[in-house]
Amino acid sequence: MLVYWFDTTSFKDLIDLRIKYLDGYFQFYIPKERVTSTSARMFALWITLPAFLLIIIAIIFLKNQTRPIINLAKASAKFGRGENIDEFRPSGALEIRQAGYEFNKMRKRITRHLNQRSEMLSGISHDLRTPLTRIKLQLAFIKDESISKKLSYDVQEMEKMLNEYLQFASSRSAEKTETFDIGELIKSVIIKYDNLSITSEITKHIHMDGRKNLIIRCLNNLLNNGLKYANKINIQLNKSNNHIVITIDDDGSGIPKKEHNNVFKPFYKIDKSRGDAKSSVGLGLSIASDIVRSHGGDITLDKSPQNGLRVKIFFPA
Repeated sequence: MLVYWFDTTSFKDLIDLRIKYLDGYFQFYIPKERVTSTSARMFALWITLPAFLLIIIAIIFLKNQTRPIINLAKASAKFGRGENIDEFRPSGALEIRQAGYEFNKMRKRITRHLNQRSEMLSGISHDLRTPLTRIKLQLAFIKDESISKKLSYDVQEMEKMLNEYLQFASSRSAEKTETFDIGELIKSVIIKYDNLSITSEITKHIHMDGRKNLIIRCLNNLLNNGLKYANKINIQLNKSNNHIVITIDDDGSGIPKKEHNNVFKPFYKIDKSRGDAKSSVGLGLSIASDIVRSHGGDITLDKSPQNGLRVKIFFPA
Protein backbone atom coordinates (compact mmCIF):
# COMPACT_ATOMS: atom_id res chain seq x y z
CA MET A 1 0.00 0.00 0.00
CA LEU A 2 1.38 3.34 -1.08
CA VAL A 3 1.51 5.91 1.76
CA TYR A 4 2.06 9.56 0.85
CA TRP A 5 1.57 13.04 2.20
CA PHE A 6 1.63 16.44 0.52
CA ASP A 7 1.58 20.06 1.64
CA THR A 8 0.35 22.91 -0.58
CA THR A 9 0.39 25.74 1.96
CA SER A 10 3.92 25.88 3.33
CA PHE A 11 5.40 27.14 0.10
CA LYS A 12 3.93 29.74 -2.20
CA ASP A 13 4.96 28.23 -5.56
CA LEU A 14 5.81 24.65 -4.55
CA ILE A 15 4.04 21.53 -3.43
CA ASP A 16 5.81 19.40 -0.80
CA LEU A 17 5.20 15.73 -1.65
CA ARG A 18 6.49 12.89 0.58
CA ILE A 19 6.15 9.20 -0.25
CA LYS A 20 6.85 6.63 2.49
CA TYR A 21 9.53 4.06 1.66
CA LEU A 22 10.63 1.45 4.26
CA ASP A 23 11.52 3.34 7.42
CA GLY A 24 11.93 6.71 5.68
CA TYR A 25 10.36 8.65 2.81
CA PHE A 26 11.14 10.36 -0.48
CA GLN A 27 10.58 14.11 -0.53
CA PHE A 28 9.74 15.99 -3.76
CA TYR A 29 9.20 19.68 -4.41
CA ILE A 30 6.91 20.22 -7.44
CA PRO A 31 6.06 23.63 -8.97
CA LYS A 32 2.37 24.38 -8.55
CA GLU A 33 2.12 25.67 -12.13
CA ARG A 34 2.90 22.14 -13.45
CA VAL A 35 0.16 20.48 -11.45
CA THR A 36 -3.45 20.30 -12.62
CA SER A 37 -6.57 19.17 -10.83
CA THR A 38 -8.62 16.44 -12.55
CA SER A 39 -11.59 17.32 -10.37
CA ALA A 40 -11.70 20.81 -11.91
CA ARG A 41 -11.70 19.31 -15.39
CA MET A 42 -14.48 16.92 -14.51
CA PHE A 43 -16.44 19.75 -12.94
CA ALA A 44 -16.09 21.88 -16.08
CA LEU A 45 -17.05 18.90 -18.23
CA TRP A 46 -20.17 18.17 -16.20
CA ILE A 47 -21.18 21.82 -16.33
CA THR A 48 -20.50 22.30 -20.07
CA LEU A 49 -22.04 19.15 -21.53
CA PRO A 50 -25.46 19.51 -19.85
CA ALA A 51 -25.49 23.20 -20.76
CA PHE A 52 -24.90 22.44 -24.46
CA LEU A 53 -27.47 19.67 -24.33
CA LEU A 54 -30.08 21.98 -22.81
CA ILE A 55 -29.31 24.70 -25.36
CA ILE A 56 -29.82 22.24 -28.24
CA ILE A 57 -33.10 21.03 -26.74
CA ALA A 58 -34.23 24.64 -26.24
CA ILE A 59 -33.39 25.56 -29.86
CA ILE A 60 -35.34 22.57 -31.20
CA PHE A 61 -38.27 23.40 -28.96
CA LEU A 62 -38.30 27.07 -29.99
CA LYS A 63 -38.09 26.16 -33.69
CA ASN A 64 -41.05 23.84 -33.32
CA GLN A 65 -42.98 26.62 -31.59
CA THR A 66 -42.02 29.42 -34.00
CA ARG A 67 -42.52 27.41 -37.21
CA PRO A 68 -46.35 27.59 -36.98
CA ILE A 69 -46.11 31.35 -36.37
CA ILE A 70 -43.90 31.77 -39.44
CA ASN A 71 -46.29 29.66 -41.54
CA LEU A 72 -49.22 31.76 -40.34
CA ALA A 73 -47.33 34.97 -41.19
CA LYS A 74 -46.52 33.67 -44.70
CA ALA A 75 -50.13 32.63 -45.30
CA SER A 76 -51.35 36.05 -44.11
CA ALA A 77 -48.88 37.84 -46.39
CA LYS A 78 -49.95 35.78 -49.42
CA PHE A 79 -53.62 36.31 -48.71
CA GLY A 80 -53.01 40.03 -48.21
CA ARG A 81 -51.43 40.19 -51.69
CA GLY A 82 -54.49 38.51 -53.18
CA GLU A 83 -52.78 35.19 -53.90
CA ASN A 84 -54.63 31.90 -53.67
CA ILE A 85 -53.45 29.79 -50.75
CA ASP A 86 -54.21 26.20 -49.86
CA GLU A 87 -56.15 25.32 -46.72
CA PHE A 88 -54.05 26.51 -43.79
CA ARG A 89 -53.59 23.84 -41.12
CA PRO A 90 -53.03 25.31 -37.64
CA SER A 91 -50.37 23.64 -35.51
CA GLY A 92 -48.18 24.35 -32.50
CA ALA A 93 -49.24 25.57 -29.09
CA LEU A 94 -52.90 26.05 -28.19
CA GLU A 95 -52.75 29.83 -28.60
CA ILE A 96 -51.07 29.55 -32.03
CA ARG A 97 -53.63 27.00 -33.22
CA GLN A 98 -56.40 29.32 -32.04
CA ALA A 99 -54.91 32.17 -34.09
CA GLY A 100 -54.72 29.83 -37.09
CA TYR A 101 -58.37 28.84 -36.75
CA GLU A 102 -59.42 32.49 -36.56
CA PHE A 103 -57.30 33.29 -39.65
CA ASN A 104 -59.06 30.53 -41.59
CA LYS A 105 -62.46 31.88 -40.56
CA MET A 106 -61.48 35.41 -41.58
CA ARG A 107 -60.07 34.22 -44.92
CA LYS A 108 -63.26 32.32 -45.73
CA ARG A 109 -65.44 35.31 -44.81
CA ILE A 110 -63.40 37.68 -47.01
CA THR A 111 -63.32 35.20 -49.90
CA ARG A 112 -67.07 34.69 -49.64
CA HIS A 113 -67.59 38.47 -49.62
CA LEU A 114 -65.40 38.92 -52.73
CA ASN A 115 -67.22 36.13 -54.56
CA GLN A 116 -70.57 37.67 -53.68
CA ARG A 117 -69.37 41.04 -54.95
CA SER A 118 -68.21 39.51 -58.23
CA GLU A 119 -71.53 37.72 -58.69
CA MET A 120 -73.42 40.91 -57.89
CA LEU A 121 -71.38 42.89 -60.42
CA SER A 122 -71.95 40.23 -63.05
CA GLY A 123 -75.68 40.56 -62.42
CA ILE A 124 -75.47 44.35 -62.63
CA SER A 125 -73.56 44.08 -65.91
CA HIS A 126 -76.18 41.80 -67.41
CA ASP A 127 -79.13 43.83 -66.14
CA LEU A 128 -77.79 47.22 -67.29
CA ARG A 129 -76.54 46.17 -70.70
CA THR A 130 -79.99 44.99 -71.75
CA PRO A 131 -81.80 48.34 -71.24
CA LEU A 132 -78.83 50.20 -72.75
CA THR A 133 -79.12 48.06 -75.86
CA ARG A 134 -82.84 48.82 -76.09
CA ILE A 135 -82.13 52.55 -75.71
CA LYS A 136 -79.60 52.35 -78.56
CA LEU A 137 -82.20 50.73 -80.79
CA GLN A 138 -84.80 53.35 -79.92
CA LEU A 139 -82.35 56.18 -80.60
CA ALA A 140 -82.14 55.04 -84.20
CA PHE A 141 -85.81 56.00 -84.67
CA ILE A 142 -85.41 59.57 -83.37
CA LYS A 143 -85.62 61.97 -86.30
CA ASP A 144 -83.90 64.89 -84.58
CA GLU A 145 -80.23 64.14 -85.19
CA SER A 146 -78.94 66.62 -82.59
CA ILE A 147 -81.01 65.04 -79.82
CA SER A 148 -80.12 61.54 -81.02
CA LYS A 149 -76.43 62.41 -81.04
CA LYS A 150 -76.51 63.79 -77.48
CA LEU A 151 -78.42 60.83 -76.13
CA SER A 152 -76.10 58.39 -77.95
CA TYR A 153 -73.12 60.08 -76.39
CA ASP A 154 -74.68 59.74 -72.92
CA VAL A 155 -75.39 56.06 -73.53
CA GLN A 156 -71.81 55.45 -74.65
CA GLU A 157 -70.52 57.23 -71.57
CA MET A 158 -72.73 55.06 -69.36
CA GLU A 159 -71.42 51.94 -71.07
CA LYS A 160 -67.84 53.06 -70.63
CA MET A 161 -68.42 53.86 -66.97
CA LEU A 162 -70.02 50.46 -66.42
CA ASN A 163 -67.16 48.62 -68.15
CA GLU A 164 -64.46 50.47 -66.24
CA TYR A 165 -66.25 49.99 -62.94
CA LEU A 166 -66.49 46.25 -63.54
CA GLN A 167 -62.81 46.23 -64.47
CA PHE A 168 -61.95 48.09 -61.26
CA ALA A 169 -64.04 45.77 -59.07
CA SER A 170 -62.52 42.66 -60.63
CA SER A 171 -58.90 43.88 -60.48
CA ARG A 172 -58.16 41.32 -57.73
CA SER A 173 -58.79 38.32 -59.92
CA ALA A 174 -58.32 34.65 -59.07
CA GLU A 175 -55.37 34.37 -61.43
CA LYS A 176 -52.57 32.21 -60.08
CA THR A 177 -49.21 33.67 -59.12
CA GLU A 178 -46.26 32.70 -61.30
CA THR A 179 -42.61 33.62 -61.75
CA PHE A 180 -41.81 35.60 -64.91
CA ASP A 181 -39.30 38.04 -66.41
CA ILE A 182 -40.77 41.48 -65.76
CA GLY A 183 -38.42 43.05 -68.34
CA GLU A 184 -39.71 40.81 -71.13
CA LEU A 185 -43.28 41.53 -70.03
CA ILE A 186 -42.73 45.30 -70.28
CA LYS A 187 -41.13 44.91 -73.72
CA SER A 188 -44.12 42.89 -74.96
CA VAL A 189 -46.51 45.61 -73.74
CA ILE A 190 -44.47 48.37 -75.47
CA ILE A 191 -44.32 46.41 -78.75
CA LYS A 192 -48.11 46.17 -78.90
CA TYR A 193 -48.37 49.96 -78.85
CA ASP A 194 -46.02 50.27 -81.84
CA ASN A 195 -45.44 53.87 -80.87
CA LEU A 196 -42.11 55.60 -81.45
CA SER A 197 -42.84 58.07 -78.65
CA ILE A 198 -42.38 55.28 -76.07
CA THR A 199 -38.74 54.55 -75.20
CA SER A 200 -37.35 52.14 -72.62
CA GLU A 201 -34.27 51.42 -70.51
CA ILE A 202 -34.76 47.92 -69.14
CA THR A 203 -32.34 45.88 -67.05
CA LYS A 204 -32.29 42.28 -68.26
CA HIS A 205 -33.08 39.12 -66.32
CA ILE A 206 -35.21 40.56 -63.50
CA HIS A 207 -37.74 38.00 -62.31
CA MET A 208 -40.68 38.51 -59.98
CA ASP A 209 -43.63 36.56 -58.61
CA GLY A 210 -47.02 37.91 -59.60
CA ARG A 211 -50.07 37.71 -61.82
CA LYS A 212 -49.03 38.58 -65.36
CA ASN A 213 -52.41 39.69 -66.70
CA LEU A 214 -52.90 42.12 -63.82
CA ILE A 215 -49.42 43.59 -64.31
CA ILE A 216 -50.15 44.01 -68.03
CA ARG A 217 -53.43 45.79 -67.20
CA CYS A 218 -51.60 48.10 -64.79
CA LEU A 219 -48.96 49.02 -67.40
CA ASN A 220 -51.60 49.55 -70.09
CA ASN A 221 -53.54 51.92 -67.85
CA LEU A 222 -50.43 53.97 -67.06
CA LEU A 223 -49.25 54.10 -70.69
CA ASN A 224 -52.73 55.01 -71.97
CA ASN A 225 -52.88 57.79 -69.39
CA GLY A 226 -49.42 59.01 -70.45
CA LEU A 227 -50.17 58.94 -74.17
CA LYS A 228 -53.36 60.89 -73.56
CA TYR A 229 -51.57 63.87 -72.00
CA ALA A 230 -47.95 63.63 -73.25
CA ASN A 231 -45.91 63.31 -76.44
CA LYS A 232 -42.99 61.23 -75.13
CA ILE A 233 -42.84 58.45 -72.55
CA ASN A 234 -39.78 56.73 -71.12
CA ILE A 235 -39.93 53.49 -69.10
CA GLN A 236 -37.07 52.34 -66.88
CA LEU A 237 -36.71 49.05 -65.04
CA ASN A 238 -34.16 48.57 -62.27
CA LYS A 239 -33.64 46.32 -59.27
CA SER A 240 -32.31 47.18 -55.82
CA ASN A 241 -31.67 44.90 -52.88
CA ASN A 242 -35.29 44.86 -51.75
CA HIS A 243 -37.37 46.24 -54.64
CA ILE A 244 -38.04 46.00 -58.34
CA VAL A 245 -38.54 49.59 -59.52
CA ILE A 246 -40.47 50.59 -62.66
CA THR A 247 -40.25 54.31 -63.54
CA ILE A 248 -42.51 55.88 -66.16
CA ASP A 249 -41.67 59.48 -67.16
CA ASP A 250 -43.59 61.68 -69.59
CA ASP A 251 -43.38 65.27 -70.84
CA GLY A 252 -47.05 66.12 -70.35
CA SER A 253 -48.71 68.71 -68.18
CA GLY A 254 -48.18 66.63 -65.01
CA ILE A 255 -50.36 66.50 -61.92
CA PRO A 256 -50.25 69.10 -59.11
CA LYS A 257 -48.60 67.77 -55.97
CA LYS A 258 -51.69 68.40 -53.86
CA GLU A 259 -53.63 66.04 -56.14
CA HIS A 260 -51.17 63.11 -55.99
CA ASN A 261 -53.20 61.21 -53.42
CA ASN A 262 -56.60 62.14 -54.84
CA VAL A 263 -56.00 60.78 -58.35
CA PHE A 264 -55.82 57.25 -56.96
CA LYS A 265 -59.40 57.52 -55.70
CA PRO A 266 -62.04 55.79 -57.86
CA PHE A 267 -63.90 58.09 -60.29
CA TYR A 268 -61.85 61.13 -59.26
CA LYS A 269 -61.03 63.72 -61.95
CA ILE A 270 -58.80 66.73 -61.38
CA ASP A 271 -60.49 68.97 -63.92
CA LYS A 272 -61.45 69.05 -67.56
CA SER A 273 -58.41 71.02 -68.69
CA ARG A 274 -56.11 67.97 -68.90
CA GLY A 275 -57.84 66.76 -72.00
CA ASP A 276 -61.13 65.18 -72.90
CA ALA A 277 -62.33 64.28 -69.42
CA LYS A 278 -65.36 62.52 -70.83
CA SER A 279 -63.11 59.93 -72.51
CA SER A 280 -62.40 58.50 -69.07
CA VAL A 281 -64.35 57.97 -65.88
CA GLY A 282 -61.33 58.32 -63.57
CA LEU A 283 -60.45 54.69 -62.87
CA GLY A 284 -57.15 54.17 -64.71
CA LEU A 285 -54.85 55.15 -61.85
CA SER A 286 -57.19 53.59 -59.29
CA ILE A 287 -56.97 50.21 -61.00
CA ALA A 288 -53.19 50.53 -61.40
CA SER A 289 -52.77 51.39 -57.72
CA ASP A 290 -55.02 48.53 -56.64
CA ILE A 291 -53.04 46.03 -58.75
CA VAL A 292 -49.66 47.24 -57.46
CA ARG A 293 -50.73 47.12 -53.81
CA SER A 294 -52.33 43.70 -54.27
CA HIS A 295 -48.80 42.48 -55.14
CA GLY A 296 -47.40 43.93 -51.92
CA GLY A 297 -45.91 46.93 -53.72
CA ASP A 298 -46.36 50.70 -53.75
CA ILE A 299 -46.91 53.41 -56.35
CA THR A 300 -45.89 57.06 -56.08
CA LEU A 301 -46.17 60.19 -58.24
CA ASP A 302 -43.58 62.91 -58.74
CA LYS A 303 -42.36 65.44 -61.27
CA SER A 304 -40.42 63.95 -64.18
CA PRO A 305 -37.13 65.36 -65.55
CA GLN A 306 -39.17 66.48 -68.61
CA ASN A 307 -41.44 68.54 -66.30
CA GLY A 308 -44.24 66.04 -66.78
CA LEU A 309 -45.43 63.21 -64.57
CA ARG A 310 -43.22 60.51 -63.05
CA VAL A 311 -44.86 57.30 -61.88
CA LYS A 312 -42.71 54.98 -59.77
CA ILE A 313 -43.82 51.43 -59.02
CA PHE A 314 -42.13 49.36 -56.32
CA PHE A 315 -42.56 45.58 -56.23
CA PRO A 316 -40.97 43.28 -53.63
CA ALA A 317 -37.76 41.75 -55.03
